[in-house]
Amino acid sequence: MTYLPIARKYRPQIFTDLIGQPHVTATLTRALESQRIAQAYLFTGMRGIGKTSAARILAKCLNCAKGPTAAPCHRCDSCAQIAAGSSLDVIEIDGASHRGIDEIRSLRETVPFAPTTGRFRVYIIDEVHMLTAEAFNALLKTLEEPPAHVKFIFATTVVTKVPATILSRCQRFDFRRIEAATMVAALQRIAAAERMPIDESGLYAIARASDGSLRDGEVILEQLANFAAGAISEQDVAELLGTMESSALRELTQAMLDRNVPAALSALAGQLERGRDAPSILSGLLRHGRNLLVFQATHGAASRDELLVRLIDEPPDRLARLAQQAGQSTPQELLVFLQVLTAAYEMVRRSPLAQTILELAVIKLCTRDAWESLEQISRRLDQLSRLAAPAAAPSTPAPEEPRRAEPVQQPASSTPEALLAIWPAFLERLGAQKMSLAAYLMHAKPLQLDGKTLTIGLAGFSLHHEVLSVTENRRLIDQLLTELCQTAIAAQYVTLPDAAEPPSAADVAAPAPPIVQDIVTLFNATVINRPPRAA
Repeated sequence: MTYLPIARKYRPQIFTDLIGQPHVTATLTRALESQRIAQAYLFTGMRGIGKTSAARILAKCLNCAKGPTAAPCHRCDSCAQIAAGSSLDVIEIDGASHRGIDEIRSLRETVPFAPTTGRFRVYIIDEVHMLTAEAFNALLKTLEEPPAHVKFIFATTVVTKVPATILSRCQRFDFRRIEAATMVAALQRIAAAERMPIDESGLYAIARASDGSLRDGEVILEQLANFAAGAISEQDVAELLGTMESSALRELTQAMLDRNVPAALSALAGQLERGRDAPSILSGLLRHGRNLLVFQATHGAASRDELLVRLIDEPPDRLARLAQQAGQSTPQELLVFLQVLTAAYEMVRRSPLAQTILELAVIKLCTRDAWESLEQISRRLDQLSRLAAPAAAPSTPAPEEPRRAEPVQQPASSTPEALLAIWPAFLERLGAQKMSLAAYLMHAKPLQLDGKTLTIGLAGFSLHHEVLSVTENRRLIDQLLTELCQTAIAAQYVTLPDAAEPPSAADVAAPAPPIVQDIVTLFNATVINRPPRAA
């Protein structure tokens, strides 16, 4: 006997078999019962959620000997032929491989012919968005005024590529992503029918990996039947798909919450040794961190338990463990976690140093106490604001003429502490917008704030003065200083008499390699020094 794959064996045959699409089945059922049948239908949604199955069921309902009916008999010749895929009155076309104007012209030539046994000739075009513009134009006239015995059913995963002229002539049905709990129940029924023992955590792991596609879940379940020696567990799913199981995610997250760098790196190394790659590890950490944040964010919500079951794709018995771990942090800290992990995820997808970036992100999260807090930054800004408060805000913009630096002696007055405190923050912001310009000011020194003018001491090197006097650069520097000081500030430059000769212009102005720029972005860092270029 020929083996039939699970996805085909358990394909829905009637509308009540269609999983997770009650809004579609209810509408089509009422339309059939009232005989209000449209000329064309468009089913849209992600892969593997029942669009093509619904199209075949609708064709069966239209051509059943009892029909049109919402409950086909499955006994007449028409029902049997449609179920077997051999009906001459139901023509299925793959839009990806029959996308040209010649194929649509051939279709139009068959439209006038009456059906052979059923009431209607039903044309099902899958992935209709793949048709060419010429093919859509050839189809348009037939779709606008089709013969009474012709029905069109289109299916697509990218509805935005279907022309508006086609959409306006179809009844559109948007199929929904299947929720995890709904998919788990469906997979559990299939596993029981196939005598495949599998625990609930394994079913949830399949549902997460399927990302809302029931067909993907059925394929994974079938693959696991050949992979696992006995009962299927979450660990089997993780080993097969190369993902992290929930217990490993909790362990790694706990190490980061505890600020335990050795434990976090050890857990990370264990996953890498088992073949997990950086994107899958970061994806798992992001999902786990998001679940913890959901726990924190739903405190005091009405029907919280029901809401958590809907929002978190984990078995109910694991929610208590998530709640316990979520209680060790705050929403603000978890948001920082997710921001760092998201930035790292974007970087590892396009970097040859994916493992290094992952390790750096984990270390950064474990050492977050060393970061400068928002309170500290606010205190520094407040100090500088008080320092600059006596200065009146200017009524007109700073003059546009270049300010040339003149060699002068360093002012006798001491440098205000607030200026020194604010300088690193200024360099960080400047480096984020224009790294080469920040490099010119890396060894500069804020000397004195006199009213609205900040005097900055530079090395005795003419190129520095020329670059900093360019109008565009001057505007950017003044803008950032004004933002930090919370009052209008304009910079002027003087030459420090004892300044050391700076690096060459080529070394200073050269842009950093892409990986260095990525790391600067991830850690909000500033390049302090670079090795000299090879001669």
